[in-house]
Amino acid sequence: MNMPNERLKWLMLFAAVALIACGSQTLAANPPDADQKGPVFLKEPTNRIDFSNSTGAEIECKASGNPMPEIIWIRSDGTAVGDVPGLRQISSDGKLVFPPFRAEDYRQEVHAQVYACLARNQFGSIISRDVHVRAVVAQYYDTDVNKAYVIRGNAAVLKCEIPSFVADFVSVVSWHTDQNEDFLPGSEYDGKYLVLPSGELHIREVGPEDGYKSYQCRTKHRLTGETRLSATKGRLVITEPVGFKAPSFPSVASTFTIQSPKNIKLALTCEAQSYPVPIFRWYKFIEGTTRKQAVVLNDRVKQVSGTLIIKDAVVEDSGKYLCVVNNSVGGESVETVLTVTAPLSAKIDPPTQTVDFGRPAVFTCQYTGNPIKTVSWMKDGKAIGHSESVLRIESVKKEDKGMYQCFVRNDQESAEASAELKLGGRFDVPNSAREQIDWFSAAQNTKI
Repeated sequence: MNMPNERLKWLMLFAAVALIACGSQTLAANPPDADQKGPVFLKEPTNRIDFSNSTGAEIECKASGNPMPEIIWIRSDGTAVGDVPGLRQISSDGKLVFPPFRAEDYRQEVHAQVYACLARNQFGSIISRDVHVRAVVAQYYDTDVNKAYVIRGNAAVLKCEIPSFVADFVSVVSWHTDQNEDFLPGSEYDGKYLVLPSGELHIREVGPEDGYKSYQCRTKHRLTGETRLSATKGRLVITEPVGFKAPSFPSVASTFTIQSPKNIKLALTCEAQSYPVPIFRWYKFIEGTTRKQAVVLNDRVKQVSGTLIIKDAVVEDSGKYLCVVNNSVGGESVETVLTVTAPLSAKIDPPTQTVDFGRPAVFTCQYTGNPIKTVSWMKDGKAIGHSESVLRIESVKKEDKGMYQCFVRNDQESAEASAELKLGGRFDVPNSAREQIDWFSAAQNTKI
């Protein structure tokens, strides 16, 4: 006699489940945030911002999204950056501004700091690459050229000594003698004088006449544009050989390390001297082995005396090189480890994906550059402790939606890419409803 009530309950439950299913299909066809999206950088700051206290600097950061993201500047520890009157301010359009300042107003926590730009809206947050800000206060400095000792007939290398506190900003642009000779960096390698890419003056086959000259270097400050002639004049002290001498190096170091950006010209020096004048041979070790092969000289790779010059350096030029020096008396060698750096870049595939509840999601970080030391992931500006190039979420939950970022870093720079994970409209019927269906179904079958 309770059959009508049981049937009524069953029909009501069936209608509720149908309503849920219909709603889920509607959500799947029209996700609630289909035309809305998390933030994406339109203009991201560079890794390094160097500026003079006399000029100041403005650092721009722009992002798109719907709704339009808010721009916040933070320190490397994640704390927000505020205004410091006269020294640092956030403009109304989101720029980080460092006005010109007096030398006595320099503050390390403001002017020598790692910053980042954070963009956020209701769908997530993203953080820019690290921005190393460095303000340089104009300071007086001198450069010097010291004596260089050389055995007649050997090559000499004169160095322009630049103080360490300005070495990152000052470079050699020319060399001059007291006999009105000027030597500029160039591509000719057959002459007696050569300005190396690193700024030294290379003089081949030194003779007595070279000892009567004095040499000065001229430098330029890349931030202020100021040029300066060295305060001292260097000379070559030339000695006549007395008997035979095996090759030897002026430095006791047996291995040197050079790091240089790609697409520029670089020099690997081998400053051994001997009598008779030695023969220089360059080799490169095959990566991961102790075997070496002779460096092939061509239009891009030249050898001038003991110096190896590589034009338009590429990442593949990186590795360990060996300079072997021999004459009839003996031999010596020196190793140089070269790292040719390439700008870091990253992207995530896919840049956006919509995934239903309980389904897997996969993001792949594709990156280039050299060297790459670390890979890390963040979600909405928080580290998630993942260091592989592929990020996989086995079963997507509501809290997984948001903005994901892949960061690649080395000691000099970083790069990032972002992607958005959205939730699809399809979802499973709640367990409680299933349990009710199962219960009523079992009860109905029992009665039938």
